[in-house]
Parts: sequence; structure tokens; C-alpha cells
Amino acid sequence: MPDVAFATSGSTGPPVTWLRSEAQLRTEAALVREEVLGPARFGRIVSYAPPEHLYGRLYSRELPRIEGVPVTGLWDQPLALPPLDDGVPTLLVCLPATWQLLARHLPALARHGRVTALHSTGPTTPAAHQVTSHLTGTGFRAFELLGSTETGAVAHRPVAAGQHDALPWTLLPDVDVLHDVEPPPGAATGGYGAARRLRVKSPRLARRAGAEAPPDDWELPDLVAPVGPRTFHHLGRASRLIKVNGLRCDLARVEELARARCPGVDLVCAPVGDPVRGEHYEMFYAGPRPADPADLRRMLGRLPSGLPAPRAVHRVARIPRSAAGKVLTAELTAARPPAEEPEHV
Repeated sequence: MPDVAFATSGSTGPPVTWLRSEAQLRTEAALVREEVLGPARFGRIVSYAPPEHLYGRLYSRELPRIEGVPVTGLWDQPLALPPLDDGVPTLLVCLPATWQLLARHLPALARHGRVTALHSTGPTTPAAHQVTSHLTGTGFRAFELLGSTETGAVAHRPVAAGQHDALPWTLLPDVDVLHDVEPPPGAATGGYGAARRLRVKSPRLARRAGAEAPPDDWELPDLVAPVGPRTFHHLGRASRLIKVNGLRCDLARVEELARARCPGVDLVCAPVGDPVRGEHYEMFYAGPRPADPADLRRMLGRLPSGLPAPRAVHRVARIPRSAAGKVLTAELTAARPPAEEPEHV
């Protein structure tokens, strides 16, 4: 059987095609079913993740085949409520934005009592923690996966209210971590000790199109602090990569393109949390022109390569930098008056 192709978005550089065998796909879906979702039987899978991407393919196509259950595909209807009125044990395959929808229908989820949610493609949102908090004791369960197009899922943990960020991640059984890679200079540890880039080995690593075999190992853009032999805390990313509702976005690339379109403008992109998409970014600029953020948005036009537009654009008196030239992000974001509403693009 031919390998199945999955392409990175091209938002962090040229699009790259990664190939996975049918056996790898089946293995990953079955492994997550056994190790993460547990013994509960599902009578239906409802997916908000499109099957052309790896996460969607695994749980919108492969897992339903393994389970022998129907799938309701809502990736083209992200605001459609999943069927919850018949009590059928249901798995919801969620994107970050899906939780905002679920938070508006807590009574229906509580009445159902047999819903499991699977989350991936970006960090959990405040709505995810709101849902899990309100549904404690109702039978509702939620789990999240960490991974990438290149690696597939590498680790998992429950989605929980309260001290969610304090919960460590657990590696999937067929994944090993190489901890001999040093963190970048100045990497934050979050109080958890020595940070390391997350480099993994797994039989499920994808093969780049044109290569004869998968790589021996792969380094993700994630910083982790080991807790035990197979557990770790996630501290952030070693690169300026963010994921806007699952879409990769390299902020350095956005700045490069924006400066080319707006010569003479000093600008920088700052990552921000987003209650719907999990992560996003805002653009700050300084200079005599353009005089208004709306003018800068017009100069930028539509960003190429599938890059998401900034959530907001702000004009500031200056871009604060350290003596070494590093942008002082906290000082930069504080330059926006607290009462100022984001100017959505």
C-alpha cells in the first residue's frame, strides 16, 4: 500500500511533505486508544479535525475503522453542536477552538454523562479548563496529546481544571527521549530545573518525501524539564513558533515578511494567549509612518504562505530592547494601555 502524505503548512518555511505508512497510522491510533483513552467503548466519534491533517486522519478515519463505529465529521461546521441527546458513548476530537463551543453547552454534556474529549494541535484554552471543571463528577473525560506532523503523538496527559500546567506529560510506550541536547541560551525553566529541547526516537517518525527512510530521531521546538524517566514538564518552545488553532506560525518569518512590505518601520510580533485559539500573536510597530495601525494593516495586505494575520496591531512610541538588542516583551506588551481593546485584523 502506498504511503499517506501529510504536508506542513508552509507557514514556517517552504511546505514539506511527510510520508507515513498505513501501518504507522493504524499503530498510532490503536496505541492512543489503549494507552490514553482506556477501556471505555465508544458508539460514535465526532470530529472537528479535518482528515487531510495527521491528527484528523488518525481520529476521523483510522480510529473509527479500528472501533467499527460511525464518525460524524464537523470539520466544515466548527460551530455545530455534536449529537448529545441519545446517550451514545461519544468521543469528541477537538481543536483548540472547539472548547468555546462546548463551554456554551455544559448542561447537555452533563446530562449525556458518557463523553470523552481528545485535544491536540495546540495548547488547551481557558474554555477547556472551564468545561472540565464544570463537568467534574458527570462522567466527562478529556485528554491531550503532544506531537507534530513529523513525529506523530509523543506524549499525553489529562485535561484538568485547577493546576493543569503542573501536570506532567507521559511519553507513549514506543517513544524514547534523548536528553543530551542543551537548551538555548537564556531559556526559561519555569522553576522546574534544567530545560532540554525535546528530541525523540520512535518507530512512528515520518519519512520526508524523497528520503529513503525516516530520520533516526527528531527534535521538536519544545522545551521540557524531565520529572522521571518517562515524564516531563512542558516549559514552552525553543523557537518563536506558535500554533494558531493548530496552524503553525513562525513569528520571525512574519516579521521578515512585514519588514519587507513596510521598509523603515520598526516592528515586532509578540505571542499572546488566546481564549479561543489557544495561542495567537499581536504586532507592535514604531516609526513616523504609518500613523495609524489600520494603515499598517493595509500595507501588509494578506500575508503569504498561509500565515495567520496578527490578532491586533498596535503603534507604540518605541520597541523596547535590551543592551544586547533583545526585545523586552513584557515592557512591550505593557506599552499598550490596559483599557485598549485589540484592533482585530
